[in-house]
Amino acid sequence: MKLSILIPTYNQDCTQLVHDLLEQLPQDAEIIVADDGSTAASIRENNASIAKLPQCRYWQAKMNLGRAKIRNLLAEMAQGEWILFIDSDAQVRSKDFIASYLKETDGRQVICGGTGNFDTCPSPDKALRYKYEVLAERKKPLKLRRRKPYAQFSTFNFMILRDLFMQIRFCNEICDYGHEDTLFGLALKDRKIPVLHIDNKLIHTGLEPTPAYLRKIKTSLFTLSRLDEKIQRRINISAIALFIKKCHLKGFATWLFNISNHRLKKNLLGNNPSLFLFKLYKLGFFCKIME
Repeated sequence: MKLSILIPTYNQDCTQLVHDLLEQLPQDAEIIVADDGSTAASIRENNASIAKLPQCRYWQAKMNLGRAKIRNLLAEMAQGEWILFIDSDAQVRSKDFIASYLKETDGRQVICGGTGNFDTCPSPDKALRYKYEVLAERKKPLKLRRRKPYAQFSTFNFMILRDLFMQIRFCNEICDYGHEDTLFGLALKDRKIPVLHIDNKLIHTGLEPTPAYLRKIKTSLFTLSRLDEKIQRRINISAIALFIKKCHLKGFATWLFNISNHRLKKNLLGNNPSLFLFKLYKLGFFCKIME
């Protein structure tokens, strides 16, 4: 069995991640890094050095293709029977990370390792993202992930049979940030393909300062607003917004968001943001932009 580890990256130096993976990489495995048109010259130069490493390949896009397309291209390049997708802002915390995946492949098709976080917040300006990620991790213990395997699916760190992936693929229509993992999880569910969740986490290091994180959230909500309504009904935040619209309260919800937007953002930008207010912020913004 051959394994291909696929790492899409954009403005993220992933040389350390690759070196850590190489220390435990089987002889018949490969690592492929695809740079999705990074704008930072120093990062492009550092990542290009990966091409000189054993069992590694490096490819660089001339322009930004988007999270879905770059992952689909990586899968096309892969030579392994299994492909392991890892986001470039990941940190290996176990010397048995690859072995832990490989020992679970018998009779499996999709395996999710999970996401972990730093023990403490890296800096106060990243409090919202850190608090959100830590709560998400606590709410998704292995027992729950296994009980709701599709709802807990994440593209941050998962392995799948390449032939199966090529039948599904990520939705190329999603060029901006957000919801490619949601759609992929729904596709697995619709095809009744079992997903095994295991405790094989990578640390998520890519925590943005709150202003940048809120911009990403808005982008993801715009992405969600462009999806088919049948899909929106299967995603919590859009399902609630559609119910509000059905009750003819969309205008009121939008008005409420507009008058409270400043206060919500003031809390979210602070050192102790409220995740409840964060939910209200996302719901209000989605109500405002939905048709």
